[in-house]
Amino acid sequence: MSRLPGRLGELRAKDIMTRPVITVAQNDTLEAALHTFREQHITGAPVVSDDGKLVGILSLADFMEISKTDEPPQPGTLEHGNQRSVWKIWDNAPALDPDFLTQSVATRMSEHVKSVRDVSTLVDVARLMCDRHWHRVPVVDAYGTLCGMITAMDVLAAMVNVADEPGE
Repeated sequence: MSRLPGRLGELRAKDIMTRPVITVAQNDTLEAALHTFREQHITGAPVVSDDGKLVGILSLADFMEISKTDEPPQPGTLEHGNQRSVWKIWDNAPALDPDFLTQSVATRMSEHVKSVRDVSTLVDVARLMCDRHWHRVPVVDAYGTLCGMITAMDVLAAMVNVADEPGE
């Protein structure tokens, strides 16, 4: 098991996770989920059952393959920091098949969800995200209850925050 030096080695998932967690329900329509993503400025969310159990993950990538637009992104269209989404999903939303949008989230979500415990180390969270090429991972407590979400940006922010802490 690898260790990070100093303060970085002390950080746990509970220290860097985002909460409260924005979720979508497995019985929500894809249109409702897309609306949540847009309103919350997120690109994915955990999917929960009626009783609040974590049952999947839904991300913008789950919408991409059904777009009627076959054009690849143009060079220079990936803009960051100005509420523009990668792949311009919001611009392409009207091109999504209305019948597709009425389907439930359960039809498109990834069901094989791996979560991390709230006491997992920063390096273990980062390793899982790197190994699986994931941009987000749910955080659960000792009872398996969803309690947070960690994105790649949360990991980077933790590193920057530690680097900016006053030295001893």
